[in-house]
Amino acid sequence: MAKTSASFTLMDYTDGISLITGIDSNLPLTSLYDVSAKVLNPSWAGSTSLQLTPRVIKAGTADSLVESMTNRKWYRRVAGASSWSEVVTGSNGESVNATTGVLSVSQDKLVGNVNQIDYKFEGNYLDPILSLTFPVSIVVTFSRVQNGTSFVICRAYATGGTQFKNDQPSSLQIKAELIRGTTKDTTNLSYKWEKSTNGTTWSLISGATSDTYSVTSASVESFAMFRCTITDTDSSSNTYNQSFVSEGIAFTDISDPYQAVIISTAGNYFKNNTGSTILVCKVYRNGVEVDSTGSSLTYTWTMTDKNGNAVEFSPTAVTYGTIGTSKKKAISVSHDQVDVKGTFFCEVS
Repeated sequence: MAKTSASFTLMDYTDGISLITGIDSNLPLTSLYDVSAKVLNPSWAGSTSLQLTPRVIKAGTADSLVESMTNRKWYRRVAGASSWSEVVTGSNGESVNATTGVLSVSQDKLVGNVNQIDYKFEGNYLDPILSLTFPVSIVVTFSRVQNGTSFVICRAYATGGTQFKNDQPSSLQIKAELIRGTTKDTTNLSYKWEKSTNGTTWSLISGATSDTYSVTSASVESFAMFRCTITDTDSSSNTYNQSFVSEGIAFTDISDPYQAVIISTAGNYFKNNTGSTILVCKVYRNGVEVDSTGSSLTYTWTMTDKNGNAVEFSPTAVTYGTIGTSKKKAISVSHDQVDVKGTFFCEVS
């Protein structure tokens, strides 16, 4: 999978910016309600209240923008309502941290005839470079599943967020549960975790056989999903040998973006049908050059002619300073390879 690419003759400076947003929840997005026992699982009014953490990050950086945003507000809306109600700290079991913007909910909302509720975070981000204000609006939805004591469901959720930034934290935990009615079953169960990078094809994770799994930053390159299959191995259970599959939990790495720049040791021009140059693809991440020796990443070069058409091109790798030839980080180009104009591209993977 390509990490980045670069072109020597064209640089594109985009006037806008891209904001990566999301809301992390410390509790599952689906609550189970036992009609007979009148019990909600999880209960936001229990020992662990609901914590909603807004995430706003500029693409290519790792710093949270939430604390610097203005006009930050939270809203709630029950299913079927035509408008949003603003959250007021100190009422309805809700409170907002004035610094971090984290919303705490210590009152059950999915009760009575409320089967779904949305929370929305809004605010404005002023970009100091462009001097432009970008409005931000993020919504998270919670649902209630109503069932009896015989209903069995497998659910999974992240306990500490789903985003990595510059390889931090080193890991994030995901947890799987088998719920009967509203009671968590922990007796004679087996667990099997799987990973997907496209949401459709799943691969078994070797050794991942407990109810929790630690997702490492190294295992998530831009995007990955994880799910768990729980099998009931209790011979006295009415679901003996049956398997239940959780929903997929998506993790993102917002610090993977690499930037590539191609430099030429002899400038941009050949004159009088003479000369040669060395093109070197330099790769940066978070402003710091990576793979300076050309030993860890792979560099794939292509070329187009003066009309923008692809031409057959077999790059010759050369040694340049501490750069070796195995990954083709540095290549030689002679004047006879360029007819009026040639554009060289390098894809880094």
